[in-house]
Amino acid sequence: MERQEHMATQGLLVDNQNGQEFLLTTESRQRLKTHRLMVLQRINGEWQQLTGIQEEARRESLIAAFVDFFVDICRVLNSTNSELITPRATRSRRARAQGSSQSKLRSVL
Repeated sequence: MERQEHMATQGLLVDNQNGQEFLLTTESRQRLKTHRLMVLQRINGEWQQLTGIQEEARRESLIAAFVDFFVDICRVLNSTNSELITPRATRSRRARAQGSSQSKLRSVL
């Protein structure tokens, strides 16, 4: 019997229409026994944490992209023949209303 490899998700990686990469991840606050969402952006090959209004706006967009991606996964899992499922735009309702372009979501292991 083949042994399954253990994998851990480090966050969710999203590319925007300009090719910028953002990572939505969590940070443990052990002292407070809580976690918080963090947004990182890859700049010149290095991950840098966004802060303030910039972080809040990106976090909302990243969560919306994740929810749309999750809905697509559910559509595939609930279909009788996943090969017949046609992809749909993964933009959130809010992003569609604002006219922004589609984001690509990837899981980062």
